[in-house]
Amino acid sequence: MKKIVLKVCIMCCKCKSCIMTTISKFYGVVSITMDAEKSTVTVVGNVDAVLIVNALRKKKRPAEVVSVGEPDKEKKEEKKPEPSKPLPSCCTACKAVVVWYDEPNPCSIL
Repeated sequence: MKKIVLKVCIMCCKCKSCIMTTISKFYGVVSITMDAEKSTVTVVGNVDAVLIVNALRKKKRPAEVVSVGEPDKEKKEEKKPEPSKPLPSCCTACKAVVVWYDEPNPCSIL
């Protein structure tokens, strides 16, 4: 089992869910931990770091490997996370993909 730390740009909730979904599809992933303030994702499991980075880059989420090593055997004393500033629902990079319609029903057959 390996502990992989990745540096990924996490700007909004949509970015966060896309990253989590992409990584969770890999066979062998045991846990995924995300720190939005530091823009890091920690993946524990039997999975290749290069495959994860390539999959994130295909989803337009550039990533780089910070470290690969053995997971911590000792569980640290869990502390309650401090309330932090929530992420916005969507960033400017994600809004570029979304199409907004003023009509109540955007579907029409011409």
